[in-house]
Amino acid sequence: MPNRKLILLAIGLVLAATLIYSLTGGKKSSFSDTLRKERQEKDEMFRTSADSPFPDKKDFRALNYFDPDSTFEVYAKIRETEGNKTFTVAMTGGQTETYTLYGEATFELKGKNCRLLVFHSPDKGALFIPFRDESNKTASYGGGRYLDVEESAITGGHVTIDFNRAYNPYCAYSPEYTCPVPPKENTLPLAVTAGEKRYHD
Repeated sequence: MPNRKLILLAIGLVLAATLIYSLTGGKKSSFSDTLRKERQEKDEMFRTSADSPFPDKKDFRALNYFDPDSTFEVYAKIRETEGNKTFTVAMTGGQTETYTLYGEATFELKGKNCRLLVFHSPDKGALFIPFRDESNKTASYGGGRYLDVEESAITGGHVTIDFNRAYNPYCAYSPEYTCPVPPKENTLPLAVTAGEKRYHD
């Protein structure tokens, strides 16, 4: 008859392994699966929707992304701007637009202290963060990328910012579009190898 202590030890090891998987491997898998699903849905929208930036959809191929990387998900402190402060943002067409400044996000990423201005989005219910980083020189769109953050997600003056969800402006796909240019204040001092890559080679 098997030793009772050995059976209990084996059960304990199985339970511990299950717990570790659920806290690490399972979470990682879920994180990657969620991003993969979101990206597939965006590809389908670009391929079929009237709102797609690709008028000739037969030429559309899937968007390019960096691999999911949870280390580019940061917990940022949000300092809200007092009053109704506006900020002039340059557009790719040469004109400017006025945005309402929501505040400033500060966080640490890959050992670097980072700061980004956060704006009220003019056409969405979310907050808008246009930014540049070192990857623009090689792998991501040269004009910079965007992030959206739900204002309702801010709790206690903090919010999670996930650079895996960084996306290109429509002008990255077609010169027919005019897009906001990330201000110089929103240039990060490192390469953000997460989110969407360049579409065109």
